[in-house]
Amino acid sequence: MSKEWHKSEEFQRCCREFHDACARQPCGKNVDEAKEVLELIKPYIAEKMAGQRIFELKRYEHRGSTYEGVKIAKSPTDQDLEFDVMFVMTGGRDLECHDMGLDGFAKLKLKSNAKPRELFQKTKEKDTSCISAMETKNLFYSHLVGCKLEEFRKDFKGTCITCKLFYHGPAIKVDVYRGQEKFFSLDLSPLFDLSGETGKEEMYVAKAKKKGSNDIQWLRSYSLDEKRKFDGMDRDNGCRKMVLRTMKAFVKSRSELSWLTSQHLKTALFRTIDAQQSWKQEEFSQRFMDTLGTLEECLDKRTMPSYFQPGTDLFENYKEETMEATKCRSCRLSNNGPLMTKLLSSSISKWKPANSVSQIV
Repeated sequence: MSKEWHKSEEFQRCCREFHDACARQPCGKNVDEAKEVLELIKPYIAEKMAGQRIFELKRYEHRGSTYEGVKIAKSPTDQDLEFDVMFVMTGGRDLECHDMGLDGFAKLKLKSNAKPRELFQKTKEKDTSCISAMETKNLFYSHLVGCKLEEFRKDFKGTCITCKLFYHGPAIKVDVYRGQEKFFSLDLSPLFDLSGETGKEEMYVAKAKKKGSNDIQWLRSYSLDEKRKFDGMDRDNGCRKMVLRTMKAFVKSRSELSWLTSQHLKTALFRTIDAQQSWKQEEFSQRFMDTLGTLEECLDKRTMPSYFQPGTDLFENYKEETMEATKCRSCRLSNNGPLMTKLLSSSISKWKPANSVSQIV
């Protein structure tokens, strides 16, 4: 519930200053040009993958904060551009979902009439008809290495575009360079689309059960549902995306909140949007605190149902004491205007060097 200080001129000004300093989007021109370069790289990867005769591209799907308009720059001088692209593999209709848990992870099992694909032969679990997410991801990355992206060369507006592969935990990412400077990163993930003739989307991506874990399983993905929800979200000149970017920057600035993921914050935003009709720019500070309050309610109940699949609990794999400590901290902040204002102001001074606005715009 909103408090009077949530809509005070002082707190509204403080929230806007925090957003403008710590939660600004990457430069629009950089994003647009990076998307153009990405369109040059995608056909190269598809062709090289097809040449290795294991992974056949059905289509690409884009996801993530850069496409959704909720990406925040890492610093005034580092745009931290990153694109999440899903490589939708042919063969999804030969699979069916089994044993989905409350956390959204499931097994993918071959149908009795499945086509004999070499991909399935190489990734099938021993003594079962299930396809291993770990083996699929490892095989996919080995073939991505086989694409020899280091040989990719394209001229873009008078500058040579090159690529480098690097390991990022259990994953492989692609760094794209414009001349000698890093331009953006590409995170490419293998995904099966099990959608049938009904048209109902059912997609699964190979994902670690916990951040940094090597336990890779199939996770039901709602990335396209999220993308559609973000499309035109602020067509009324609202502040919804501003609130999410501010939430992301605020959580990142507080070590006791840093375990919260972007998925948690998106879910809190979506539920607040359902509860609040008005998202005018002048209500930004109120909606920010409302969204923090939604998150606090979920922490109090120790459960956060997935927005698109309520049977899935996004807090399933987190410790009770972690949620209690975060809930207490969040509650203290939402009830203490001077403290909240002080924390936001101190984050601004740490992040914002001289002339930072002109550097990031």
